[in-house]
Amino acid sequence: MRIGSVSLSLLLATAIALVGNGLLATVVAIRLADAGVADSVSGWILAGYFAGLTAGTLLLGPTVRRVGNIRAFTAFTALGVAAALAHGFIPPGWGWVPLRGLTGLSMAGIYMTVESWLNAEALPAHRGRVMAAYLVALYLGNGLGQLLLPIWPETGFEAFAFAALAASLAAIPVSLTRAAQPNLERSERLSAIELLRMAPVGWWAAAVSGFVAGTIHSNVPLASRAAGLSSTDLSQLMAGFVLGGLAGQWPIGLLSDRMDRRRVLLFVAVLLGICCGAFFAVEAADQGVRVALAFVFGALAFSIYPLAVAHTLDRVGDHRSLPAAGQMLLASSVGAIAGPIVAAVASTQFGPSAFYAVDGLLMAALALGVSVRLIRFAPVSQEHFLAVPRTTFAINELDPRMDPGPPKELGDPDTVPTDTGPYPMEKTSRV
Repeated sequence: MRIGSVSLSLLLATAIALVGNGLLATVVAIRLADAGVADSVSGWILAGYFAGLTAGTLLLGPTVRRVGNIRAFTAFTALGVAAALAHGFIPPGWGWVPLRGLTGLSMAGIYMTVESWLNAEALPAHRGRVMAAYLVALYLGNGLGQLLLPIWPETGFEAFAFAALAASLAAIPVSLTRAAQPNLERSERLSAIELLRMAPVGWWAAAVSGFVAGTIHSNVPLASRAAGLSSTDLSQLMAGFVLGGLAGQWPIGLLSDRMDRRRVLLFVAVLLGICCGAFFAVEAADQGVRVALAFVFGALAFSIYPLAVAHTLDRVGDHRSLPAAGQMLLASSVGAIAGPIVAAVASTQFGPSAFYAVDGLLMAALALGVSVRLIRFAPVSQEHFLAVPRTTFAINELDPRMDPGPPKELGDPDTVPTDTGPYPMEKTSRV
């Protein structure tokens, strides 16, 4: 696989940053549980990260364009260092909401600078490979961060210090490069209502995927701590979710290229709903069973978003693919913010593991919605599946499916008319 030296530096920086961020996310949840913070309060605190990530995705583009990628990356990593260290000086509670928000803002800036640079560095023929390598760096970095959890004491400053150390080390490969910096292009926009009309299944699946991902990163540590799991057990469990997410991308993506993606989404939603119910039965089981189930859960849960994006891009037409992908990211971000809050309320009312029931109900709703669309509408022609992470708008520029080619003339048979209803007329028909 051809990846330039700049791309390798950026992938290394991303992996290092994700080691610290993955560790910090789980440590924060553990400290909140150990401090006796109510689940309802913890949900708002943990949702702060996703709110900061969403705000950064929407707002930081002009900053990167103005100061350049190297300076922006250095500034965002410095912000991440400060936010991580500040957790050790402020007692667990509402004071951690802005810290989680600043951490999310920092990660949004890191993602944006790396992704825009990777897009400028990668040749069109190699974008898919670079995207795959980037995805591996994200998941492996996050998974390694989870496995580092048992190294430090249950209380103390060491874990926060290591997260800050990782953020600072991530700046070195980027700061020392002599390569020319790219310009971050402005992202196009597409209204949510318009996208809902074109591809309702994709939009809903993206929102649900964000919700479930938010509960995995935020509520799983809370529930596991309440169940008495040790730091070692919890780190293995969280690593199972993350590494399962990486392992599931390619086989599920391959399946979705060979059949209607809506059927694959239905299959994934049903299996994930079963996994949600299974977690109630394995709370008292041995650690191996829990980790294996977490691996399967992660493989299914983290495949929903790229499936949703691929399904949506199949339906919206080439010239609207980029703004449609951006709208999908926003839908997922809103779901990720709501996930920890809603799940924490459910846990307060019905027990620490009640969020699995919430996730299961959402899977049932997704499966029902997909089933209705399968009955009412015929499939469309499909492009190749490509695993894509939920990070920033800049990642869409790296997706080789986003290159629409030269503008098409009015009357071109591939041009999507404006009055065809939810789908292009020439690609589908109502049943």
